[in-house]
Amino acid sequence: MNRPIHALAGLAVALAATPAMAQDSARARVGTLTCNMSPTVGVVVGSQTQLNCIYASMRRGPRQAYVGTVDTLGLNIGTTSGGRMSWAVYAPAGGRPGMLAGDYSGAAAGVTVGAAGPGTNMLARGPDRAVVLQPLAIQGQSGASLALGVSHMTLRAAR
Repeated sequence: MNRPIHALAGLAVALAATPAMAQDSARARVGTLTCNMSPTVGVVVGSQTQLNCIYASMRRGPRQAYVGTVDTLGLNIGTTSGGRMSWAVYAPAGGRPGMLAGDYSGAAAGVTVGAAGPGTNMLARGPDRAVVLQPLAIQGQSGASLALGVSHMTLRAAR
C-alpha cells in the first residue's frame, strides 16, 4: 500500500475510536436512530448508500422519519446487500422535531466478509458537533467489502 492510503487508514481509525466525543458534557443521549440501508457497490474512490430512518426519542415522544444518503470518499471496494444500522443520538437536551436533519461527517472504517463485519463510523453534525451519532449495531448486511475513508451523511425529514 502506498503512503496516502496508510495515512487515510490511520485517520479513519483515530477519528472513529473516540467515543468520548459523543459524551461531551453539553450533550446527552437523547434517542436512537435506526436506518435501513440500500445495497451498495463500492468503487476505489467511494460509494453512496440510500437511507430510510426512524428516530425514537428516549422521552417516548412520537417517532420521526428521515431519509438520506451516506457517501464514503476513499478506499471502498466490494458490494454489500444493504441492512440496518442503529446509532445512539447525542444532542443538547430538549430536542425538537426534525432536529436530526442536516449534514454529518466523520471517519469511516469497516470490513464485511459474508455476514456483517466490524465497522465504525461516528458522525457529527456541524462545526460545533451539536449532534453526534455513535454506531450501536449493524444487522443483515452481507457481501464482501473494505471501506476506509471519510463519510458524509445527509438526513432530511421524510414527508
